[in-house]
Amino acid sequence: MADRLRWCWIALTGAGLLGRGLSLFAQAPHTPQPYPAAHIQPAPNDPISNKTALPAKSAQYPIDLPTALRLADANNPTVGVARARVREAMATLDRVKVAWIPSLTLGPTFFYHDGIDQNRKGELFTVARGNYTLSIGPRLNVDLSDALYLPLVARQGVRAANSQALATKNNIQLEVALAYLDLVELHGLKAINTDMLNRNEQVLKSAIAGGDADRNKTAADVNRAQTEVNLRREEGILLRGQIAAASARLARLLLLDPSVELTPYEAAVVPIIIVPGDTTLEQLIQMALRARPELSAAQAGVGGADALFRQSKMAPFLPRVQGEFIGGGLSGGKNDDFSPLQSQYNAGVALVWNLEAFGLGNAALVRGRRAGLDAAFFRLREVEALVSSQVVEAAELAAGRFESLNAAQEAVRQAEEMYRKLREASFGMVGPKGQFDALEPLTAVQALNQARIRYLQNIVEFNRAQFRLYAAMGQPALAGIETAVPHALPTSPIPLAPGVSSPNMLPNPRPVPSAPPGKS
Repeated sequence: MADRLRWCWIALTGAGLLGRGLSLFAQAPHTPQPYPAAHIQPAPNDPISNKTALPAKSAQYPIDLPTALRLADANNPTVGVARARVREAMATLDRVKVAWIPSLTLGPTFFYHDGIDQNRKGELFTVARGNYTLSIGPRLNVDLSDALYLPLVARQGVRAANSQALATKNNIQLEVALAYLDLVELHGLKAINTDMLNRNEQVLKSAIAGGDADRNKTAADVNRAQTEVNLRREEGILLRGQIAAASARLARLLLLDPSVELTPYEAAVVPIIIVPGDTTLEQLIQMALRARPELSAAQAGVGGADALFRQSKMAPFLPRVQGEFIGGGLSGGKNDDFSPLQSQYNAGVALVWNLEAFGLGNAALVRGRRAGLDAAFFRLREVEALVSSQVVEAAELAAGRFESLNAAQEAVRQAEEMYRKLREASFGMVGPKGQFDALEPLTAVQALNQARIRYLQNIVEFNRAQFRLYAAMGQPALAGIETAVPHALPTSPIPLAPGVSSPNMLPNPRPVPSAPPGKS
């Protein structure tokens, strides 16, 4: 008997130590391998040196907006996470739908007692006995309120996850479109900067020639022109850095190599009309309230909260169902004399009603679920107000930018004409004494630079507002760009490259509504 107890103690101790070791092994933190340190080129002693102050130029890859939007839909990890949440919600629904199906339990059980014991009469005695059982059977333990209402909540969870995934996809496509427009705007600013730099260098050459011939109006003309040239050069350097940064942001959204510089495929910048101008604000708002996936997700939240509220009210009246049937074999006896394994089974069914804290806990639960339902209703109203305000804001901004295009075009035309006249007059050194005045052509160049930049920004801001309006209506940017209408401009905001005669941003231009977007 003592040997048996000793071996039982050794077995239990060994099992405990093994389990402790396995748990410590499972809890041991994983030490990740460090990433290789990036090679950083040391800065030169001369901070103005042109040799090593900037990183080497990377390869360039042209990309257009439809391609960027398709890549975002396929590659963006945020969209992938949202789609994984949908599969997770569907798995939760599948699990609660099978709550009525019993669980299968099986396994062996060993019991041994040695020492004092007591029978049902209260008599004490000493005995060594044990038994060994091997059983298998179904077991059901389900709360009727959970079985009835949790599938309703889970279905609303699937609906909300689907809507959130669609909203995420739309938001990512909008973010990609805006990032692409940032890149287009910066390239347009760089083209304007290059043109303005050339014009300023022409003025500088004339000022130097006038100084050599002693025909400048003032002695500071060369300095004034040189200042403008250096300012444009500084601006160009900063724009190159901003272009690289904007390319990296776009590459991050598309899960592309950020070291490869993305360049817009379009030759020019033009307004893109996605939402026709023959639709009123009221119609746009109603379309958004019907189509926005965020509203569908908020409505699903209301549905789930309502199901939980109804469950809390019905829980005291619905019992918990418990049932089991366990069959197998039993072997037992005194000391080491165990009988052969003999068949046995146990069956039982119970219905249990539960009043938490004599019903006080259930009442508190009802109040809490009611508060959650009210919060879901307020959240729905909040989303409706947000959607309406986003539609109105984007439509009004687009309309304002659209209406400003004529004035912006005229400003560019007048600035170009002013520069032409002053260039002909000053560069030819005409006048009473044939003097050269650098101030007038430089002023003209500055005015032309400002007019072109404002014109470019108006167009890009209009396009941004169009994409925001289309997204606010619940539509993905990819669908909008496939039906977009490019608006041809008589005056380009940026100097076109040689051989580019049409300023259309998209192929196959179609007729454009005359009314501003969102206005009838």
